[in-house]
Amino acid sequence: MTRTMRRRNHRFPVLRTLALLAIAWSAAIAHGQAFSSDRYLEECLRFEAGGDLGTARGSCLNALEIEPDLVDAQLALARIEFGLGELASAESRLVRIRGRVPGAEPAVLLAEIAFASERIDEAAGHTGDARSLLARQDDLGLRARVAFLDGRIAEARGEIDAALAAYAEAVAADGLEVRYRLASAELRYRLGDLDGALAELRAFESLSGGALNADVKSLIGRTLWAQGESTAAAGQIETALALRTLRDSSSQAADLRALSVLYFGQGDVEGGGLALREALRRGNLIEQFDGNTMLWLLVLAVLLAIHLVGEARHGGLVAPAAEGPKPWSLGQAYGILLTSVFVGVSASIVYGVLAHDNLLVLLTPFQQHEARSVYLIVFAVTIAGLSWWRVRRNGWDAGERLLGRSDGVLSGVLVGALLYGGFLAYLLYVPRGGAAGPFFLDLASLTPLRVAALAAIPLAEPFFRGVLRPATDYRYGGPLTVIVVGLVWALTFATPLLALVPAGLALAEIDRRRPNGLAAATALWVAWLGIAATVAVSPFVRSLFL
Repeated sequence: MTRTMRRRNHRFPVLRTLALLAIAWSAAIAHGQAFSSDRYLEECLRFEAGGDLGTARGSCLNALEIEPDLVDAQLALARIEFGLGELASAESRLVRIRGRVPGAEPAVLLAEIAFASERIDEAAGHTGDARSLLARQDDLGLRARVAFLDGRIAEARGEIDAALAAYAEAVAADGLEVRYRLASAELRYRLGDLDGALAELRAFESLSGGALNADVKSLIGRTLWAQGESTAAAGQIETALALRTLRDSSSQAADLRALSVLYFGQGDVEGGGLALREALRRGNLIEQFDGNTMLWLLVLAVLLAIHLVGEARHGGLVAPAAEGPKPWSLGQAYGILLTSVFVGVSASIVYGVLAHDNLLVLLTPFQQHEARSVYLIVFAVTIAGLSWWRVRRNGWDAGERLLGRSDGVLSGVLVGALLYGGFLAYLLYVPRGGAAGPFFLDLASLTPLRVAALAAIPLAEPFFRGVLRPATDYRYGGPLTVIVVGLVWALTFATPLLALVPAGLALAEIDRRRPNGLAAATALWVAWLGIAATVAVSPFVRSLFL
């Protein structure tokens, strides 16, 4: 019995020692896991701060593999996924951890994701939640992000004053974040508040101690350019170009194209040519044109091809009657059109020289919109006058031939209402025109000159209906007439062709069935002035031009 007790007493210290070693080993493993997940999280945050999001994501995933419930790693990974454009994954992750993270950052991120996904109302709801959380636990950086996002939301809704106020709040909270300054300055620039835009950008440079930012310098240059200070503008854009990296080729090309126009305007032909060649080197030639420009060239090529087909099928002119009114040729109709374009362009250049001392006003930011209005007014008046002269010269009653009977006004109102709805739908689904090109007049700033241009444009309709259509029909006849007149009408106003071509073809077909220039003019008065009136009363519609 005594020997047995001794054996048990001898084994007990051994078992106790093994148990203590097992406990210590388990604690060491747990400590090692905690240390390893923390280390990976630190690496993730360090790489994220340095902008290496791909490596940062790998480190965060390693941390979560060791400790799946590590909330800080989940939050960091959501930020990284958002930065990489993986919006669905980031949003799903944030929804899962939102209740476990103190503070407003998850709500801010969810708002940013919703806005990036064009879910404007949902984004506004998240910013409201974020503001409630910030009221309990303030964070200047997050407050600035929320204010900036509120500004973007207000701008998307056309609430311009609210957007500017929100951007001002973001700047007040974080004056050194360049995105907030640029957003405010760009909005002021598009609205024509050039002094306000320049003051915003200068304030950033002053507060940052003269920090150089390519986008800030480029926008300062364009603002000075719009104010007529071409020499100072060229210097700012040159600085912006020097600050850009080789990877930012599209912005480099934009700066070089601006410099080429500035140099040409200053009489530096060699410098302008060099800048233009360098711009063309940034990508292929096709990439230098926007979508509407390429579409305009395509439609022009189609129009020329239609003329070639029509000429090939044409069996020769029918001799006009010896007495009575005489028809006019298609060449004479195109002569009226080209003469009117030349007179309109000349008038816009004269306006640029007199009003802004700028020979290249049609290529100058902001000023070009007023110059384009002058062009459209003079073009419409000139083409109407030349059309009246040509019809009377050939022995016709100009009023009856160009305008038709007054009973066409009612049908013009109905067609105009359809055009109004069609163009608003286009602007709604393709805001600011996108790659397809903007509306031919910028109505974000509804100046008297632009309203006058919209009112004058329908004066050109007697040419398209009473001069061009009969000449084309006399030459070719059949469906080619509708196509030619519709495409010429669309090409005359240039942009956006995706909306103008269908409208031009529809007007040409209606006029072929029931010739009446007054009806077409009425339709355009209803459409264009209706859009202007809607812009004046609806912030949302105005935002479609911003």
